[in-house]
Amino acid sequence: MTGGPGTVPGRVEITTRALTSCARAVAAERLGAPAKRVRVELGDAHGALALEITGPVAAGTDLVQAATTAAAEVRSRVSALTGRRVGSARIELTGIVRERDARVR
Repeated sequence: MTGGPGTVPGRVEITTRALTSCARAVAAERLGAPAKRVRVELGDAHGALALEITGPVAAGTDLVQAATTAAAEVRSRVSALTGRRVGSARIELTGIVRERDARVR
């Protein structure tokens, strides 16, 4: 293994659970939904990471455009954060998240 100056020999492994959590957080942010309502499954896309994302999208947007844009942004961001090549990100929309006004008690 070749490294630059100041590198420590060894390997870094990212577990499936960590990859899933990272992808879920990124997808939730891009969809405008709470992370607890977003599910992510990992798969293989010809040697690259394939993401199957299921969750709601924020209200007030063109749903098709929002999902298309979110898929591209999720692929790019997850790849940047994990150092893995993301081959595909498929999004299945399950509902709409409406922004609620916070009530003062």
